[in-house]
Amino acid sequence: MFKFSTNQNVYEVGRVKIGGQPGELPTVLIGSIFWLGQKMVQDANKGIFDPKEAENIINKMQTWSDVSGVPFAFDIVGTTDEAFGKYIDFVAKHSDAPLMLDAMSPKTRMGAADLAKKMGLQDRCIYNSFYKGVSKVEADKVKESGIKCSIVLADNPKDNSLDGKLAVLNEALALAKEGGITKPLIDCAIPAFAPDMGTAVRAIHYVKEKFGHPTGLGTGNVVTTMGWVKANVPKEFRKGCTTATNAIMQVMGANWLMFGPAEQADWVFPAIAVVDTYISSAMGDLDIRPLEETHPIYKVFL
Repeated sequence: MFKFSTNQNVYEVGRVKIGGQPGELPTVLIGSIFWLGQKMVQDANKGIFDPKEAENIINKMQTWSDVSGVPFAFDIVGTTDEAFGKYIDFVAKHSDAPLMLDAMSPKTRMGAADLAKKMGLQDRCIYNSFYKGVSKVEADKVKESGIKCSIVLADNPKDNSLDGKLAVLNEALALAKEGGITKPLIDCAIPAFAPDMGTAVRAIHYVKEKFGHPTGLGTGNVVTTMGWVKANVPKEFRKGCTTATNAIMQVMGANWLMFGPAEQADWVFPAIAVVDTYISSAMGDLDIRPLEETHPIYKVFL
C-alpha cells in the first residue's frame, strides 16, 4: 500500500464522507436503481414502478451497509422529468443516502437538478456528470440548482492514454467549477472490456496524486462486456470476476465505485468490506488510521 504525498480531500455529501488517504475512509458504493430494463420499472417514461420492490432494494443496501460499515449512495437513473420526480421523491423518503442524478440527456439531467432544488435535496445530490464539452447552459443550470458535488469525467474518446485523460480532466474540472461544483468526484472512465482498460486503473493513482480529489470509476459494465468471461465462465461464477475487478480499483486507491445494479448488494458489500479491512490494516504501518468508528475494520474484528 502507498500514501499519497499530496493532500487528499474529504467531501461530505449528505451524511457520507468520500475521499482521503487509503485506509482513512471506506470505499463508497454507488448502486443503480430504476435503470433502463430493471424488472420493477413498468414505464420508464412515466416513472411507474413497483414500490414494494424498490423499497426492498433500498433496504437491502442499508442492511448491508449497517453490517459491513461500507457507506453507499443511489445512482438514480431517469429518462424524463416526470420519472425523475417520482424516483427522487421515493428514494429520498426511504433513505438518507446521497442521490446521484444520472441521465444520458443533458436536458433531463438539468431537469433532475432543478427538481432536486425544489425538493430541498441539493446537499444530498451528486450530479452525473461534468466532462469536456459540457455546455455553458448546463453549467449555469447546475450552478442555479445549488448542487455542489458532481462526477467529473476523465474521458477522452480520442486518446485513452493516461496523458489523454489528464488533458481533458483539466478542462472538465474548470467547467465543473463554473457550474458551482466544489466537491468533484473524478471518474477515471474505464471503457467497456478492451485491451486498454488498464489505463483507467493506472490513472487512479496519478489523478489522486495530482489533484487530491476523491477518485473512482464505474465497474458495473466491465465484466458484463468481457467476451472471454461470457464464453467460458458460467453465470453463477462470474461474481468472482466482478469481485476481482472491484478489488483492483480499491487497492489502487479508489474512494468510490459505481458497481452496477443495487440488487447486487448481497455479494458486493461483503467483498468491498474485506478489501477495505486489508487496506486499513496495511496503512496502519504508515501511521494512517480510520477516521470513522464505523469503518469495516472495526466490524470485521469486532
